[in-house]
Parts: sequence; structure tokens; C-alpha cells
Amino acid sequence: MDLFIIVMLIFFCIVTVVSYIYLLMSFDNKEKHLYFDDKTKTVLCDGKKIISVRDGSGNYRFIKYIFEHSNRPISVTELETYVFFGQNINIVKVLSNTHLPKEIINTFFCVSKNSLTLKNKAFLK
Repeated sequence: MDLFIIVMLIFFCIVTVVSYIYLLMSFDNKEKHLYFDDKTKTVLCDGKKIISVRDGSGNYRFIKYIFEHSNRPISVTELETYVFFGQNINIVKVLSNTHLPKEIINTFFCVSKNSLTLKNKAFLK
């Protein structure tokens, strides 16, 4: 009887450890990274091309600026001053004009009326 209890205890311990390892691996696989390659003017998500922008275009200046200032709120005024040379902008329209997929925008960006925050790392649903 004691041997049976010991074997069952060892079995449940092994199952528990394997379950924790599986959970950790599954969470790790869902983390995605978004970055901008300035040489190729391409936005990539885990190495897969999302969009390309033309050098010197408004989209290029916008994308470059938000990636240089990621993980912090960027105000509309800041974008108007440093990216769009004093033109009044609407953040939603500017972001839409980049042609980034909606899933990428919803996952990596926090958008409000007055600011925009890019998070380089996120968990996809």
C-alpha cells in the first residue's frame, strides 16, 4: 500500500511539472515583437514583413518617429511639431494611412484622442 501511494505521488508531481512547463512554453510563443528596419523601410512583426514605406514620405517620418519613441505616450502636438511640420492631424487617420493591419494596430498601439503609444512587445490573442 505504501509503495502505491509513493508511485502515485511521484506520478502527480511529474504531471504537475510537465503542465507548468507546457503553460510557460505556450505563453512564450504568443509574445510578438514589432520593429522598424530603417535600412529597408519595413515594419516587421517577428521577422514577417507587415508594410514598407517610401523614404522621406509622411508615413516614413511617422513610423520612424513612433518607433524611436516607443513605449511612451506621444501627443498630437508632438507629432504635429516634429513629424508633420505644423499641420493639424487626427491620430486615427494618420495611423490608418499607414495601412497597418487592424490586428497590429489593436495589439501594439494604445490610441486616444490626444496621444498614441506604441508597445514593441505584445501578446497576440
